Amino acid sequence: MKILVTGVAKSGKSTILGILSELGYKVINASDLLLGSGCVKWNEDYQSFDITDKDCAADLVNKSILNCGVNCALESIAYELVDPGYVDLVMVIRRDPIQLYEEYSRLGWPCVKIFNNTVSEVTGSHVNDIESLFNGKVRQLVFTGNIDELRGKVLMVINNKLSEEVDWLVKYGGDERLHSILMSIEACLTT
Repeated sequence: MKILVTGVAKSGKSTILGILSELGYKVINASDLLLGSGCVKWNEDYQSFDITDKDCAADLVNKSILNCGVNCALESIAYELVDPGYVDLVMVIRRDPIQLYEEYSRLGWPCVKIFNNTVSEVTGSHVNDIESLFNGKVRQLVFTGNIDELRGKVLMVINNKLSEEVDWLVKYGGDERLHSILMSIEACLTT
């Protein structure tokens, strides 16, 4: 089985990749592949890498999937680079947006980066995009810090027995913390 592990930044993709490695999957981190390739460049304002040559990046990522063997897992935020025909399963890691915001703030990320990632997780807009690209192959997994529980969830997703669709707006509907976070991010963007 070839698995794409994706989700917003800091959602827990690397932890999931570690679990898949323990389960015997050959793992590939797309960021590591792309860093020395000339396909990306550092964006000082956003404090991350931008893909400057999408064809180069897609070619590199897809060749790594094709050459990785039978049981393989690729971690990438840039899911749009992956040819849908090259993967059997797309595991979208979801993470509590309040935890994400706290992590992003701790890291001192720029407001626009915090906003984009937090809002994408809250609304699930990235999940909709992923589902439209990888029709029928997408399963969601909500990250937890309990590794044993997480390992069990990964196994259930692989065996097509779990997909944890989550609506953070419903979950936090009456909770002021999420609203307060979104308002503070918006205020940060306008200053």
